[in-house]
Amino acid sequence: MTTERGLFSAIKPRRLEGRVLWQWALANSVAGLGIGAAIILFADTGTSTSSLIPMSIVFANVVGFVAVLTVRYVIPRVSGLPAWVRYPLAVLTLIGGGIFGSGLAILVNPLIVFYQSRLALMVVSVNGVLALIVGFLTLVYEHMRHQIEEEASERGRLEQEMTIARDIQMELLPRTFPRIAGLDMFAFTVPARHVGGDCYDVIDVGDGRLAVTIGDVSGKGTPAAILMANVQAAVRVLSESGVPSGQLITRVNKLVHTFTEDSTFITFFYCVLDTRTGDLSYVNAGHNPPCIFRADGSKQYLDRGGLVIGIMPGAEYEEGHTVLGSGDNLVLYTDGITEAANADDEMFGEERLETLLLEQRHLSAREIEEHVYSGIRGFVGAAAQSDDLTMVVVKLAADAVDDDSVSSSDSPREAEGGPPAARGTPRTGDLRGPAEAARPETGLAN
Repeated sequence: MTTERGLFSAIKPRRLEGRVLWQWALANSVAGLGIGAAIILFADTGTSTSSLIPMSIVFANVVGFVAVLTVRYVIPRVSGLPAWVRYPLAVLTLIGGGIFGSGLAILVNPLIVFYQSRLALMVVSVNGVLALIVGFLTLVYEHMRHQIEEEASERGRLEQEMTIARDIQMELLPRTFPRIAGLDMFAFTVPARHVGGDCYDVIDVGDGRLAVTIGDVSGKGTPAAILMANVQAAVRVLSESGVPSGQLITRVNKLVHTFTEDSTFITFFYCVLDTRTGDLSYVNAGHNPPCIFRADGSKQYLDRGGLVIGIMPGAEYEEGHTVLGSGDNLVLYTDGITEAANADDEMFGEERLETLLLEQRHLSAREIEEHVYSGIRGFVGAAAQSDDLTMVVVKLAADAVDDDSVSSSDSPREAEGGPPAARGTPRTGDLRGPAEAARPETGLAN
């Protein structure tokens, strides 16, 4: 885009199209009719004025078109000159164009100069002023049109780039989760913009263990998405190399602090679940504490860990341990879930979320998230989405250690939720996976 936005800059020569020509002719004719009628009403010509209106119409058309041609073809030629030269020259060009046009118009009836000199001077003066006004209005219009076209073109390019970035980001999210007997999982993310700073991942680290992560970068948009993609890649590499949870987050923290600004940070939660025993080790780096909703209705928050990632390079992280039992739900989410606000600026809140999760804890992971998402949509209403929405649910079924449960009708995964997947159209509700998530201008998905 052009760097200078002066009135007499950034305008390119442009030919007059037929549609524009007849529109200007009509406008000039109306102006000339008005000028001629005004002179007849208010000027004491002392002579017959029967031909004054046709003459004024001709004058207005000639002068008006000279002004328009000056703006479209002459002024753009001087747009590269310094401002202190360009502005006076543009004004003089418009005035000169008006005078020249008036001279041409007088040639229609040159005898008027000799026999009605006062009338000729009046018509030329009025039409000269008209030319100046028309010229300036045309100049302003051309400048605005050029800016609008440039901005629309830039917006279109950015929209395309953001769409590509969004597609790439969605491809970094898992398409499916590891298929493990008795383990029911589902996740969704809906960015507030084309791309967001939220991320989740499920990594098979071997020996029946799964690493489950969720994070939220400060800020939104492309920079946050790029940083989160890098963190996601680092976490995946370290997880597959067998680094303990505490050491893994410590390394990621140093990495983020080294390559980002001090104002940038990431809330992150990392855990490793042994699907054979239910043992869970985790580190919470300043993230919303995930919660285990027990089958008996009790709750356990996973809050051991340390500071958010990226603030202090020497921060140490405490590793927490617990056990996920039969029928328990491990729920991970970002603050966009609890901070979703309605038109009255009232937030969805942790209390509503916990109540909903407790009431629906016996359902499949997919259906739980469908109820959460539908609840948020109903609460928010028409209010715009202000933050990314991300949630992961891991449900350990009662037959977790029974390989035959994969085909059992009692398995929540098979009976209700379908195969563990991060994307796709749900059987009930309006929740859609990241590939079909709503565009930011539409708010929550419809």
